[in-house]
Amino acid sequence: MGERAMFPGLWAEDRACEGAFEGAGIDEVALPFSVHVVSSEEQLEAVQALREVAYGRHLPHLKASFGEADPLDRLPGTTIFYAEDKLTGEVVGSARIQTNRRAPLQIERSVALPDAWRGRLLAEITRLAVRPGYTGPVRLALVKASHLYCIAMQIGAVLAGSRQSLLRSYRMLGFAPLFEDGRLVPLVHAGGLPHHVLVRDMVTAEADARARDAADYPFVFRTYHPDIDLFAAVTDRVGHGLRPRVAH
Repeated sequence: MGERAMFPGLWAEDRACEGAFEGAGIDEVALPFSVHVVSSEEQLEAVQALREVAYGRHLPHLKASFGEADPLDRLPGTTIFYAEDKLTGEVVGSARIQTNRRAPLQIERSVALPDAWRGRLLAEITRLAVRPGYTGPVRLALVKASHLYCIAMQIGAVLAGSRQSLLRSYRMLGFAPLFEDGRLVPLVHAGGLPHHVLVRDMVTAEADARARDAADYPFVFRTYHPDIDLFAAVTDRVGHGLRPRVAH
């Protein structure tokens, strides 16, 4: 006796679910750029050049250092995303994610984590950069890419250091102060400049965004963006199924 005959109720429920998803009105939106994971020297060099331009605008005395090779870019546990304009091929945005699976986060060189966050799988987002003058939701797409990546990697929360000028942007993206007193912390890996230390809880991120009626909620949680392409092999499998083995 087959499974369908043994468990008719289960299959009926399954068919009902299939029907519910057909024409469910999932929003699929194309972006003027695509987001990928850095996987070549050429891509990394383009990201370094972008960092120099983007950070040099606000920190001219540190401009050259942001364009130099950064050893952290190559370490295990580090992933770099880049946004590439579809028309020009120009790199217009980038962000870096480091997890604490293999080593402490950079931010831990400057501040001790509260007890509630110790012993948990965490990540830190750094080098978030957008090309000056570029229009389009690049920063939002990079945060969504980081969110999707962290969900896949079972990350519990993402930490970030924010200058005062970017604090409002980070708060709008769902980051909250790590410390209740909102203290500023000089970060060693950010030239010793004082930063707000922020956290985004991955477990509650969607519920928090919905409760706040956040502007990023539809973009991050309710829209499918095929141009945010972090898992090419998975996307190919979902789109085409498992290809048959070719006989030699």
